Formats: sequence, C-alpha cells, structure tokens
Amino acid sequence: MSKLLPNIDDLTRPFWDAAQQRQLLMQRCVDCDAYVWHPQPWCRACYGQRLAWQPVRGVAELFTYSVVHYAPLPGYANEVPYVLATVRLAEGPQMMTNLVGCDWRQVHIGMPLRLCWEARADGFLVPQFTPVG
Repeated sequence: MSKLLPNIDDLTRPFWDAAQQRQLLMQRCVDCDAYVWHPQPWCRACYGQRLAWQPVRGVAELFTYSVVHYAPLPGYANEVPYVLATVRLAEGPQMMTNLVGCDWRQVHIGMPLRLCWEARADGFLVPQFTPVG
C-alpha cells in the first residue's frame, strides 16, 4: 500500500495543480490581505469572499512537531520514525507537513526550513520541508 493522496475538489484544485509544478500557493484575502490556510471559501480574518491564490516562498521555521513512531497506515511503515510538523511560513501562515531529510533527534523548535517535494504514487507531488543547510 502506498501513502495517501489528497482528495482534490474545486476548492483545493488550484493548490494541487500548482504543487504539481513545484509551486506552493496559498489563498490571500483581497479585502484585508490576510493569508488563508487551509483553502476556504472565505477569509477567516474578515469573512470576505474575495480570495486570490498567491505563491509563497517556501521559507519557514519549525513551530512545533511530533515524532511518529507507529505507522498509521501500511504505506508509512518504512518511514517511522518520522517528524510531523507545523511550520510557520515567512509570510506568516502555519501549515502542517512532514519534516524530511534530517535525524529526528536533531529537530528543534525555531529551526530554519525550506520547501521540498515528495513524489508519491504516479509522481504526485506533496509539499514537505527540510532543514536549511
């Protein structure tokens, strides 16, 4: 069994289409400039419905994390232990992701991170983060 792939709908399709081009997009409110993450039909800050997709740089710092030692599904069995992380993007919003390319024992809050991509089934790209340097 392989790793999970997202359920893509009309709301999330722009995000996943851009991800397949190795571009990280987030919604941003046209009315108040707030970033919106996860994709929503309205702004969480002002409840405006005029949202536009904008690229973000993929620069982040580790906000919090958990080390997963037990695979939730068979497709993740070869990955444990792995780091499930919440990262704070340079633009401000936080997103949940996996931290890859490092020893979990070296992970610490505040560490600088950069965007990378994991290819899953059929080459489907999923954003991940890895330490800088």
